[in-house]
Amino acid sequence: MANFNDINATAQGNTKRLVKSVPDVMKSFKDLQEAAYKDAALDTKTKEFAALSYAIADKCEGCIGAHVNKLIKLGATRDEIAEIAGVAIVMGGGPGSVYGGKALQAYDDSMENQR
Repeated sequence: MANFNDINATAQGNTKRLVKSVPDVMKSFKDLQEAAYKDAALDTKTKEFAALSYAIADKCEGCIGAHVNKLIKLGATRDEIAEIAGVAIVMGGGPGSVYGGKALQAYDDSMENQR
């Protein structure tokens, strides 16, 4: 099983490749992300929890790692990640339980890296 620090590093490297290859597309994507995650009726942390739930249900390991790291920076706890994983399991069925566990692994790997 891959460590999420490795998964995150790979995803970041791939993003850099895309930025170099299709800079206009990636700038537009970044602008879209910034607009979508701004505090408004929902705060950024709530929006990141929604994104993590989708990442788990959609089985996107790079997305899981990225959103968990953002949530850690926003002060999310392991228990909050676990509850969101529970919501994703409801939405994603059996695969949600596998990838919900990956969200907890991402949290554990990221916190271990910070020690």
